[in-house]
Amino acid sequence: MRVAILSDIGQPTYHVGDEAMCHAAVAALKARGITDLVLLTRNVQETLSQYDSVQAVPTLTFPWPPAQRQQRLEEIDQLLAGQTEAIPESDPVFALIEVLRGVDAVLVAGGGNMNSEFGWLLYERAAVVRVAERLNKPVVFSGQTLGPNLSPVDREVLRETLEKATLVGLRDPESYRLANILCPNHRGVRACADDATGWALDALSSRWSQHGSENQAGTTTAVPTIDQAVDGHADTTPVEVRESGDPTRPRIVATFANRTGAYGTEEAAEAYAVVLDSLVHRTGGCVEFVPHMAQPGENDHDPAFHRKVAVRMHSESVHREIESAAASVRRTLTADYVVTSRYHPVVFGLAGGATVLPVAVDNFAEVRMDGACATWGISGQVMPLGALLTPRSVAWDLREAAQKWTQDMVEGREQFSDDLLARRAAVRANAAAWWDTVAVGLTGSAPVPSELAEVPPAGAGSEIARALRRDWTRPQAPVLESHRATVAIVMRTKDRAILLERALDDVLAQSFADWRLVIVNDGGDPQPVDALVAAREREFAGRVSVIHNRRSYGMEAASNIGVRATDSEFLCIHDDDDRWHPLFLQRTVAYLERPSCTDGGVMVRTEIVYESVDLKAEPPVIHETGREIFWAQLHSITLTDLMEINRALPISFLYRRSMHGVIGDYDETLPAVGDWEFHLRFAQAATIGFIDGLPLAFWQQRPEQAGELGNSMIAGAQHHRQYDLAVRERHFQEWTRENGIGLPLFMAREFSSVRQRIEHLERQNAELAVLLREQQREMHNVANVLADNSFFGFIKRKLRRFFGIS
Repeated sequence: MRVAILSDIGQPTYHVGDEAMCHAAVAALKARGITDLVLLTRNVQETLSQYDSVQAVPTLTFPWPPAQRQQRLEEIDQLLAGQTEAIPESDPVFALIEVLRGVDAVLVAGGGNMNSEFGWLLYERAAVVRVAERLNKPVVFSGQTLGPNLSPVDREVLRETLEKATLVGLRDPESYRLANILCPNHRGVRACADDATGWALDALSSRWSQHGSENQAGTTTAVPTIDQAVDGHADTTPVEVRESGDPTRPRIVATFANRTGAYGTEEAAEAYAVVLDSLVHRTGGCVEFVPHMAQPGENDHDPAFHRKVAVRMHSESVHREIESAAASVRRTLTADYVVTSRYHPVVFGLAGGATVLPVAVDNFAEVRMDGACATWGISGQVMPLGALLTPRSVAWDLREAAQKWTQDMVEGREQFSDDLLARRAAVRANAAAWWDTVAVGLTGSAPVPSELAEVPPAGAGSEIARALRRDWTRPQAPVLESHRATVAIVMRTKDRAILLERALDDVLAQSFADWRLVIVNDGGDPQPVDALVAAREREFAGRVSVIHNRRSYGMEAASNIGVRATDSEFLCIHDDDDRWHPLFLQRTVAYLERPSCTDGGVMVRTEIVYESVDLKAEPPVIHETGREIFWAQLHSITLTDLMEINRALPISFLYRRSMHGVIGDYDETLPAVGDWEFHLRFAQAATIGFIDGLPLAFWQQRPEQAGELGNSMIAGAQHHRQYDLAVRERHFQEWTRENGIGLPLFMAREFSSVRQRIEHLERQNAELAVLLREQQREMHNVANVLADNSFFGFIKRKLRRFFGIS
């Protein structure tokens, strides 16, 4: 049997995990007698140097912009439908068609590329599968992660792609669930381990020193510690060093990506450094940075970020250059501890029996890491980065949280290692059984589910891990209604499904997870709202409720209805057309929870995002047209500034619920400017903090949009002016009732006098401007006369007469 394998290999930037999964696929198929293999690669010569006894051919490449990759796939569809003029004859798709014509089946090896974030890779796979289907070649997917980020268009492309496959293997529970939603009648959807799991376990039997000293490939360097750099006793340039001569010293393998999700690289590097220092302090171990992704010889990507971590450490460390997948896997397999923000070091560390400390920078990383742990029956092991950066009540700060976490991991190391060893035979058997299933699927037959050895569950993390994760991980089971969330989010909406959908996903994207959302549908059609919520039922996990008003009561009444329907320490209003940075709740909650904080609420730097909605597109599309910082000169929130003009927005404000007991509710008599009036009363009764720097809130404006999709401030500008004056008049009357009209009468006369003087000065300025323009014209005329009477003017007149020019 001749099989083509599609995997992300031959890239200019070497990626250990991608190459390891392809090596695993090649080894597994060869072990089952399938030795005629064709690898689709981005670099044929590089791949041939890395893999034995295979053929390598170029793969397809797709553009990054979504519209361009969609168009490219459509053109390939047209070609496959017989429209040969759809694509030029020089296009590489023709060569790919001929390659696939000569194979018996196609294997799409494992990876996490089936989402919109790596959409060009999703479309590459979709194209290969469509070509294979046209040629009647069976397709098998192995070890995939699906989503979680999928646009509606990409979601449909993924569904169609999976439907065409004989067998689909998913390496994490979330992907398995999504596959069954997308393709509920697909008989070939199966759960499986990561492709490289069995390959890593097989590597344990090869010759390799317990402490990895047999392989000296690549340069080993040391980076000065922060103490050495501060004391001036060390050069900051990495230098070559020798391996530690102490074979009993625990090896701590560290691998971190420069991808840090919504977090800054500096704060992520600091968190990793603190964890590593804490682990060294408790074990006496040596930190060895093993890169997972880099261009050979360039020390970019992982090695560059590793140095950011190392210079923040108080402990010494050594640094490896990027190595082959086999060498890198073995280094991780022989570690005592593995600390990583990357996925495959978790796979390799668990296979080797190491105590693994995975740190997830976003939901995508957490889903994959949880899947790798689930293969071994482990849950609750993955630590969201936010839980370390803002540990809340679990610890006073990052250092205390790291100390508690690493202490638990060190104290439980022996038990953890024993549990992994006890599960190794079952995991190996499951991996082998999966590849047996793949071999059947490549023949075009739908394999029957095999009886796999059960991997016994190991429970959910340690006590400190559960405590740290609680507020930063999406609930695995519905949250009880009796649970008092830290934050209540009130979302006002009415007949704007396209905006509401984006707003719901915006809330779900928050790094901080201890919230409850109440949607107040203020007289709009209930069906679209309920449908959007139902589609996200699992993600919300009981943290959402919907209130449908039979008629519209207005924005401020909707706010009050939502506030009264919730119970929480903090509150915020999130309108259906605005957005947050993923760290909005994390940063604002942390600000207000500081022991020294006495502010009643906190606002954040906000950015205006201009956009338009194309209603002619199917489905409608939102296009961004521009951005600018909202009140860029603003660096604090004061009553003085708010009295002049509204410099605050609901989307940028998190406040204490207790403030309603002090200042009352939102004013339901105001059809407009209700949020400004509330902020005025708030600032009169309490101080409001301000988080400067990176914008954490986004005020979406649609200047050209009318009707339901318009902004109330823009579409109802006249209303805003009217009620702005009404609010000022109301508060002015309240003041005069208590203090009389004497001072305002005196000030009114003075203001009138000042206004008259200003008007007089403006008239004078206008008259002076007219005189200035007349003087400029006179000066211009004089300059022309002088020029004509000069020597050059005389010559010019003579030449004109000579040539007969008037």
